[in-house]
Amino acid sequence: MKRNPLSLRRAILILLVCFISMSIMAQKVNLDNLNIDQLNLYKDKAVKLRNKGMIATGTGVGILAAGLITTGILRESTIVDELSSPWWGLGVILVMAPAFIGMYVGIPTTLVGIPLWAIGGIKKSKAEIAIQKFNIAPENSMALGLGITIKF
Repeated sequence: MKRNPLSLRRAILILLVCFISMSIMAQKVNLDNLNIDQLNLYKDKAVKLRNKGMIATGTGVGILAAGLITTGILRESTIVDELSSPWWGLGVILVMAPAFIGMYVGIPTTLVGIPLWAIGGIKKSKAEIAIQKFNIAPENSMALGLGITIKF
């Protein structure tokens, strides 16, 4: 049977790539065209994004550590030598459950938090640099008396 060269899978993939590239281009903000109020708002959003990334990263690491520590404590306190018991398998599952929960919740939360933290920090620093062009007064000037500032 002959295959159609432009299959439905290829058409969907092409549309998906086009929509993703359009949505990425729509999020681009030119900081040179913003006024001081818009830059301050952009900086506040960047700080909030960075803080959310910090919280998500810390929470993910905390959940992972808590699960692993709890599993270690349970393994030390339970008697695993009773291999002949019919409930031995259930006991091992219950002992290892906190580690599995910690891994399945903590690792993805950390993996989401790290990029948010980095992107927020980058946006914040770019906004601070853009805000500096509105700072007209020279800082730490050694000149005494009246001065003229010329900006090009």
